[in-house]
Amino acid sequence: MHILTGVNMLSKDLVLVHSGRDKLVRVPLAEIDGWLPATPQHTWIASDEVTVYVATDAIPPFNASIVTLHLNDVNWDAGTADVELRQILPLDVSGTPSDMPNLKQTSSNQPIMPWTRPFYTQTHGPTFLPRSKFTYVTHYTDDRVRGFKIKPDGTLEQRVLYSQRGLTRQTHGVNFNAVGTVGLGVGYDYDIGEVRVYRPDRHTGKVGATHTITLGTETEYGAFAHYASWLDNRYAYVGAMQIGPTSRTPVGATVVGQSVWLIDTELDTAERVIGPTTKPGGAGMYRSPSDLTIAKGKLYVAEEDSWAGQTDNPADYGRDGYISIWNLYDRDRPSFIKRLRPGRELPAGFRNAHTATAMFNEESVFVSSFVSDHLIRIDTSTDQVAKVYDADDGLSMFHGEFATGRNR
Repeated sequence: MHILTGVNMLSKDLVLVHSGRDKLVRVPLAEIDGWLPATPQHTWIASDEVTVYVATDAIPPFNASIVTLHLNDVNWDAGTADVELRQILPLDVSGTPSDMPNLKQTSSNQPIMPWTRPFYTQTHGPTFLPRSKFTYVTHYTDDRVRGFKIKPDGTLEQRVLYSQRGLTRQTHGVNFNAVGTVGLGVGYDYDIGEVRVYRPDRHTGKVGATHTITLGTETEYGAFAHYASWLDNRYAYVGAMQIGPTSRTPVGATVVGQSVWLIDTELDTAERVIGPTTKPGGAGMYRSPSDLTIAKGKLYVAEEDSWAGQTDNPADYGRDGYISIWNLYDRDRPSFIKRLRPGRELPAGFRNAHTATAMFNEESVFVSSFVSDHLIRIDTSTDQVAKVYDADDGLSMFHGEFATGRNR
């Protein structure tokens, strides 16, 4: 299992990467028979390595949908692919508004960034439920979780439409453990200082949030998580991105800043195991941990400059991006190994490390930036950058990657 999928949101391409051969194939979606030129957001690929799903947004004049594609053939040497469209599954009609809570900036350290307030329905966080025939997405722009049964030909039939506002609003994916017994839903918004615990039914596909685990306490907490990454079937890590208060922060409460938390789903506890640091070489989170993944006993963290550089100028967003690597010999005390830095271990123009994805065999970890059009492959045996893809390879706001054989 060597295929990584993603999309170019700007040029509207399907992107296929072979991790073992360092080959990239770019397929213009408009050239696939039956494609409607909607804005793609996320991809996910089934373990058969031929069925690919693409989620599109409800940006007018197009509907939000899930498109099922079939890879009939990929010629990695020629850089071409024969891709067949098998289904367009409508989700929301064009222009369906998002449902984001109102809030205001109260601190120069924590601006309210435009990217956190999309106008229309966006579909994020695709996942597979292990040992089942079900896949799920979330509309982080409101409070809905959708579940689909995967038919033998790879097309989808919706079976679940679940929302419980207090437990599901602004959820960015429900990430399941390897045995498919527990899912963690993370809140991708300001001052959501908790993860939501889900219990799925692998036979019917039904899923529901049962309770929450607070990232700290009511008065001192981490908030704004992007994904959960499972260490095993009991423990998972979650990165908290928020660095300062907003108008939704309770009076007298403190946001602890960029940090990583260990979630224990048996004891329902969250322990902060990595706190902030003010130095690139410091043993902490230097930038907000946008995403994290685990490979070969190590934690790889994509640290992105999510905010406006601690100024009120939105143009300061995405000035830089880092990748930190941690030894997990002691899960309660991750040990700092090193941080990959722009202009040194990373390309000089690398900014805003957004998504981290481990391949199924854990030989490689990919980290992407849709801001600077980079996709970085790290060799996990050496923790060195082994391959760099960029705009010269056709990347254009690359986003929404997914590795074959993974649950998310």
